[in-house]
Amino acid sequence: MKIAVVVGTRPELIKMAVLINELKKRDSSHLFIHSGQHYDYHMDGMVSELFNLPKPDYHFDVKSGTHATTTATIMTKLEDIIVKEKIEKIIVHGDTNTTLAASLAAAKTFIPIAHVEAGLRSFDKTMPEEINRIVVDHMSTYLFCPTKDAIKNLHNEGIFNGIHHVGQTIVDAVEFLKQVNSVDVLKKYQLSEKQYFFLTIHRQENTDNLLRLISIFLTIHELSQNSNYKLVLAMHPRTKKILQQHNMFDSLIKNNNILLLDPPPNFYESILLQQHAKLVLTDSGGLQEESCILGTPCITLRENTERPETIECGSNILAGYKRDTIIKAVEDSIMKSTDWTNPYGSPGISKRILDLITN
Repeated sequence: MKIAVVVGTRPELIKMAVLINELKKRDSSHLFIHSGQHYDYHMDGMVSELFNLPKPDYHFDVKSGTHATTTATIMTKLEDIIVKEKIEKIIVHGDTNTTLAASLAAAKTFIPIAHVEAGLRSFDKTMPEEINRIVVDHMSTYLFCPTKDAIKNLHNEGIFNGIHHVGQTIVDAVEFLKQVNSVDVLKKYQLSEKQYFFLTIHRQENTDNLLRLISIFLTIHELSQNSNYKLVLAMHPRTKKILQQHNMFDSLIKNNNILLLDPPPNFYESILLQQHAKLVLTDSGGLQEESCILGTPCITLRENTERPETIECGSNILAGYKRDTIIKAVEDSIMKSTDWTNPYGSPGISKRILDLITN
């Protein structure tokens, strides 16, 4: 049986790295396919080096483009490979255009789909990722859910077969990094333990809405001036471009209380920066999970989340984009206890997924 893992973005690569290495270890004829949706060194190459990933068997180099163009290009290229390589099962992750395209190509060629991180829902269909999640789940044969909430979401949509509660593969990635030689990020960036906030903003719902973007970054400036904490902002290339277009980037550079990490740190440094931070402020789904696992309070700069378990366990506050709610969330989170229980499972999740697929 020939299996192919298809990924295309930095978050997918991080969460699937341990699984990819384990799959290749079991049988080198299995395929690692990269769409190239994320393509520069800092968004992609650093992750491959960190996890010692093999060179992809196929790389599509699709780069950035419209949702339709990216999806169509990946579908066309993957369909040819499915036929050529006689692929019998496809593994995808999460909610990206790569995930949607690979799943459509597999479904149209009658190949079983294994969806890792199935069942997540924000219940906001204005988000492209939400559409992708729903469509992929309804096409999949194997649905590997990180939480019980994810299983409930599938049941509510009439999906009952092929569901497996396995946990979240980011747990494997974090466990892997414990074996990597330590980097003193506090010394590197001249930071003090629990004396800074770690921030990321990149979601389309925030960057493409000028009202939200202005509100968030004005609040960031206010926090930098009125709190006793330094702000460490990992600047996504796309966010930087949009800020520059609206003449909002220079003010960040000139703010001495904001440390810009441009390009953003690699995954290992991102994990360490979250671990040592007082708070994490983000619109990233991945960081909501990572900060929860690491024991650092999180404030989500969105009005909904597909990670409700982080709110339920007490690690996360949903603050949206408005100044007052963000400031209130910061005040509450600074005083918060960090004794919550991680809802994402124990290491070994990637192996359990492959056992279920191959058996």
